[in-house]
Amino acid sequence: MTRLEQFIAFSALLTGEEAVALSGTGVAAELLAALDEITGAALTDELLARFAALPAGMQAEQAAGDSIMADPRLGPVARNVILLWLTGSWTQLPDAWRDSFGASPSDRNHVISAQSYQAGLQWTIAGAHPSGALQQGYGAWAMAPGSTAP
Repeated sequence: MTRLEQFIAFSALLTGEEAVALSGTGVAAELLAALDEITGAALTDELLARFAALPAGMQAEQAAGDSIMADPRLGPVARNVILLWLTGSWTQLPDAWRDSFGASPSDRNHVISAQSYQAGLQWTIAGAHPSGALQQGYGAWAMAPGSTAP
């Protein structure tokens, strides 16, 4: 499994989305590169190694919670990976994390790219579309999100 495939599989566990859906967004490599830039490739590799060590099967979610999410160093980063996929944006790590593990100049609130914003899972989950990014057709503003009725 490539590093990108590991990142997608880990992200699928975190977000509850299928790996193929995450891959289909077209932004997985960009999000992985952003994670590497912000936290450092070594920390990303540690996170992916911890994920790879999880037991296969239905206990993986619980194991991820115990092993990764509860870890004071990896947990906040994993939570940010969830937000990264949902919004296409990076949310600055908590001050306590930055004080303990160091701060990167790239660790600031910012949108990764226009493409990552548009591909954010928040739009699918909400049954909406990214504001100002996709043409929905005349009168679409009059319909509730997810509605197909005229």
